[in-house]
Amino acid sequence: MLQNKNNKIFSEINEFFNSNDKAISKTMSVFKTLQISKVMIDAKSNWPEQYSRQNLLLALLLQPLFSVQNISDYLQSTLFEYIHAAKDTLYRFKNEGTISWRKIVDQVNQRIIRRIEQSGTKDSDSPTCLILDDTDLKKTGKHIEHISRIWSHVAHGSILGFKGLFLGYWDSKTFIGLDFSLHKEKGKNKKYPNGISKRDNKKQYKKTRVRQDADYQRQSELFVDKISNAIMLIKKAVSQNIKFEYVLMDSWFVCEQIILEVIQTGAQMIGMCKMGNAKYTYQNKQKSAKQILRHLKQNKNVRWYKQLHLFVTETTVIYKDIPVKLFFCRNSKRGKWHLLITTDTKLNIKRTYEIYSIRWSIEVFFKEAKQYFQLGKSQSRDFNAQIADTSISMIQYNIFSLAKRFSTYETLGELFNDAKNSTMELTICKRLWAFFLEFIALIADMVNVDPDELMGKILKEDAENKFIKLVQLNAA
Repeated sequence: MLQNKNNKIFSEINEFFNSNDKAISKTMSVFKTLQISKVMIDAKSNWPEQYSRQNLLLALLLQPLFSVQNISDYLQSTLFEYIHAAKDTLYRFKNEGTISWRKIVDQVNQRIIRRIEQSGTKDSDSPTCLILDDTDLKKTGKHIEHISRIWSHVAHGSILGFKGLFLGYWDSKTFIGLDFSLHKEKGKNKKYPNGISKRDNKKQYKKTRVRQDADYQRQSELFVDKISNAIMLIKKAVSQNIKFEYVLMDSWFVCEQIILEVIQTGAQMIGMCKMGNAKYTYQNKQKSAKQILRHLKQNKNVRWYKQLHLFVTETTVIYKDIPVKLFFCRNSKRGKWHLLITTDTKLNIKRTYEIYSIRWSIEVFFKEAKQYFQLGKSQSRDFNAQIADTSISMIQYNIFSLAKRFSTYETLGELFNDAKNSTMELTICKRLWAFFLEFIALIADMVNVDPDELMGKILKEDAENKFIKLVQLNAA
């Protein structure tokens, strides 16, 4: 009976959008194709029959289409007229510890990936990749459960919030958020555990959890280092038969444990690497990256690659008994050297750089999910709700990404703009790749800054709109 009722409610909502609006039509067709009303949601708590868990999930996922940013907006929206669930019901749903949001995300993602595979639209020139990265999830409430101060490389200081570790999947055209874990940081000052005063620590919301419940595992992940959780996420992707050729990461995640894990999956790793004290076997001697670079420069092995606008020197070495290829790159004669490392020793610098640039898709995910789908904006005191809201944001992004893939929209921002019928800035899309190497490297060279730092700054500044328009003019 509940299943029929779910379908009826979705049909009524769909009829509300029954128009020639291609954005709404495409997005709603994706919801229908994914059969959200059939997602299995296990929970020990009993729910009133009129509020099935699937209906509550649908209410949360459809919020962007109704310009709903929080539950207060929801109560005054057209969506409330169809779902009828009161705000306490939605809060209870998100706070429920026996609901596994990880399983909900997995079910939706499996349907999305299956739909993509059935379409046969893979780009043969682009490999499938897993992408690892973390982001700041800023909060304002000191009494949020498990909140801490974290070090932000964007703000160059500590902020209140969580570190979100995310694993994404690039299928050759579309980025799909697969999974995540939230982390807190201890801090160095013992007088301020987790960077919070003892008084505020005592006032933090606290909840007792049962070891067998889903929220207990999520809480445990808070205290596990990101490297261990990253390995857990990769293993989970493998167990779900997600096929990938490369794992991409920045310098923070490049280490022996992750490299070994990637090799065991049969895939290859590409990452930016620190010019630190790590030792490599080079010409039968243990040398650091700086020592190897010095030797390569002395032997005049540095080449200028006009196509990449980079000075490059490369060599194959052994790292922890693993053959790896090192690419030392800089964009000008006085620029700073950067190190790319890959376990795929057959790659040349052009292909390596091209594949590594796919890593920017997760940066775009962070920006767009925060801008359009409230990623990290939850201020709920209950840690369970923080997990629920992060999961919902990721599912919403994935659904809109799928809708964009099978529409004429060039960016997810344009699709979202039309779906909400409001003015929003355009977003960065894959087509920027053609100009990424030439335009960014050229500008970086002119102002003598690092291309990666410049690209990261563009993604985070309001100048993005002007940049995209300029690139589009150049393309024309």
